Amino acid sequence: MKSCFSSGFLAGTALLLAGCAGGDHTQPSQRSDTGRTPTAGDLASIRYDVGPCHGFCPVYSVEVLADGTTRFVGREHTQVYGRQARQNGEQAFTQLQRTLAPWQPVMNQQRESTNCGPRVTDMSQYTVTWTGRDGRQARLLHDGGCRSASALSLTRLLDEEIPDRLGISNWIGTPSTSSAVTAPLN
Repeated sequence: MKSCFSSGFLAGTALLLAGCAGGDHTQPSQRSDTGRTPTAGDLASIRYDVGPCHGFCPVYSVEVLADGTTRFVGREHTQVYGRQARQNGEQAFTQLQRTLAPWQPVMNQQRESTNCGPRVTDMSQYTVTWTGRDGRQARLLHDGGCRSASALSLTRLLDEEIPDRLGISNWIGTPSTSSAVTAPLN
């Protein structure tokens, strides 16, 4: 009986330690399955979708293509509704890839940001998708209610810094009932 307990205890401890060895999964490995860090040249696009909250949070998606074309679709509670596009140049795509690289999962994997810390409920959910030129994807699911330092950093990037850099902040904005633009580009 004692040896069964000891073996079970040791096996459980080994599993617990193996699980802890992974560290902070809010910033997962950047290595591709070839063992090297994906670069902007390996990617065709980076897209992120911002989902609804229980309130008036903006709901939209942003996709940046390798050539710098930025596509925006405003769905709810945005200043601009529907499809919009602008050209930001290849350097904007390269900068976006570098900015989000610490959170990029390995291609062909989907991860949830963990190490959430304290969590506020009913906040926006984010899905960031990196698509390679070969069609493979990496996807990160992020909860905007997470309050750990790294989670807050990612939320701030997605909500403020990246839209500012891409020149789309005014499309997201805070809609007013009298001035919201409703005529999207085709």
